[in-house]
This record gives sequence, C-alpha cells and structure tokens, in this order.
Amino acid sequence: MVNDIHGQRSDSQIIESRAEIQVRRLEPGEEGDWDRFVLDSPFGTLFHLSGWAKVTEAVLKCECFRLVAFRGGSISGVFPIALVRNVVLGNSLISLPLAVYGGICANDSDSYFRLLDAGSELANRLNVNYLEMRNRFNPYAVSLPGRDLYLTFTQDLSPGPERLLQALPRDTRYAVRKSLKAGLQWTEDLSEQEFYEIYAHSVHHLGTPVFPRALFSKLREIFPGQVRIFGVRKGKTAIAGVMSLYFRDIVMPYYGGALQGYHKDSPNNFMYWNLIAQSCQEGAREFDFGRSKRGTGSCQFKSAWSMVETDLPYKYHLVKAKEVPHLSPIDKKFQLPVAAWRRLPFGWTKVLGPKVIRWIPSI
Repeated sequence: MVNDIHGQRSDSQIIESRAEIQVRRLEPGEEGDWDRFVLDSPFGTLFHLSGWAKVTEAVLKCECFRLVAFRGGSISGVFPIALVRNVVLGNSLISLPLAVYGGICANDSDSYFRLLDAGSELANRLNVNYLEMRNRFNPYAVSLPGRDLYLTFTQDLSPGPERLLQALPRDTRYAVRKSLKAGLQWTEDLSEQEFYEIYAHSVHHLGTPVFPRALFSKLREIFPGQVRIFGVRKGKTAIAGVMSLYFRDIVMPYYGGALQGYHKDSPNNFMYWNLIAQSCQEGAREFDFGRSKRGTGSCQFKSAWSMVETDLPYKYHLVKAKEVPHLSPIDKKFQLPVAAWRRLPFGWTKVLGPKVIRWIPSI
C-alpha cells in the first residue's frame, strides 16, 4: 500500500491514498503552502508552522517527518512529527518536541483520520515506544489513550488592564501592586545573553537541564517578529526575563525565569503583569500562559491568576510501550535525579544540560 517513508522514497513519496485524500511527506519548496494552511486553520498554532520543525532539527538534531494531506490538489491537513532517540528509554515519535501544542492540524475528519493512520503506521514501522500527539484541540473523537497531566491557562485581554487587575484574586493583586512599588523597571532591552543566564539559573533551581543557548537564537532567526525578549531590571541588574511567542493575536510567554535573590520584590508578578498590560495596549486578544503539569509550582502560580484552565487532550498511539509514558518531575522515580541536578554547580549545568535534554522525550 505504501513505501517506507523512513528509507528510500518512491517517485510520488505517497504514504496513503484513500478516496480523494492523499497523504505524503512534504516536498522541498512546499513550506509556504503548509504555513498558509496553518495560518488559515482554526486548529493551527505557531508550533504547526514549518519553522518549528526546523528549530527542532537544528537544535535537538531530531529527524522530522512532515506529513501532509491533500484533497483535490490542495492541502487539507498537516502533521509534523519528530523522532526522539534515547538509548536508555527507547525511541519515540513526538508531535512536537519543544512545543506545548502539536498533533494533527486538519479542517475535516477525513483528512484528520488519514493523517492519524499515516502517523500510526510510521510509528509501527519505526518500532518506537509510542507516538505522542500534543493536541491543543480535540475536534474529532479518537479511541486512543491519554494522560490527565497537563493544563493550559488563557486570559481574554479585551477588558483591558484596569479591569483585569481588579479581577485578579486578592493575593495575586497584592503581589502585583507590591512589585509595582519595588523600584523595578520593565524593559525590552534585555540581551539574549542576559536572558539566558537568568533562564539557566531558574531551571537549575527547579532541577531541570537547561536548553542550549542556540535554541533561543534559532527561534529568533526562524520567527522574526514573532519572538520577543522582555525583562525586568532593578537598577542596572537584569533580575527576570521572558521570551514571548506571538501567533495571530495571541501572546504566549514561553521561556522565562527570575533570580532567586530578588524573590521579595515579586519580579515574576511584575513581569507577567507588565506583559499582560502591554499586550492589551498592543491589541492582542488573548494571553496564553501555556501548559503546566498538575501538582507543580508552575501550575499553582498560574492558577493564582484566575485564568481559564483547560485540560490538554494529549493522545498516544502505543507501539512497544504497554502504557502511556509517565515522565513528570513530580513522579517519585524522578525525585532523586531532580535533587541531584539541583546540587550540581551552576556552571556545570550549562555545559551538561544541553547534552542531556535532547534525549528527554517529554521536552
């Protein structure tokens, strides 16, 4: 029925063709058509754009499979997938690494299920542990297992800064107002190096390996105008920073952190509130605080902003794995590695972290 898409491709490189729907890998030069489809689709996210797979390939050295469905010669769905190799945990297919949203972007059920069949067949052929689909939306019911792990947090920005501030829970509103009186400065002049140092310190405190700095440079290169770095200074010292992503009229603070020594000034509250207020003024429609794992400090912090909390319907096609993967720092089996990583000297974590993190499927 199909040819091995991991090895030699046929002339048509067709994976599956049923009725009027044809599924194959994206050909060079078709990226523009892919991106136009994503931008027009109500189910598209920034992570579905062809550039995200380019970032994944460049930074994590993953092999990416860009599956695309055609109906009547026009794109009707896309499914970006990356192969994450791990000699200890085994290989997996992820849609997509580095992304909180992914999976299939298709505007009709036929295209959706053709792509799902093709992705599942790819996983079977490569004999991976599983195929993970990081769905933001779940427009079509599927009988695949999932895990009740992730939440995402969103805020409608149309009321404007004053009304949004008044609507915050009392404790959060107090922390924001306290931070506004702490002599902090909101700025967009933070250098990438300053941002990276802050971010690396923050993830070290959490016991998580840091990404290579090349990730942040690549994101700015591939998505000019859609990636911005903001920061917080106290005097001349950069004490907090956030890299935000922009897609349509949505702003998403994606990578961020603050130095622990300035906790009393509530720099995170100051930073995210200023980003919300500025986004309102710039005409953004929605603030997407991104995903967090249930039971984590990040989840508790975001919950305190009274945003709309939505379960993320991630789905898994299991191949070698017998159950949905349990890869979370709150799981008991990861408590010892997390504690050990926190004890490492900070300088070592910047050297070892980028080497380690590319092997972690849950990134």
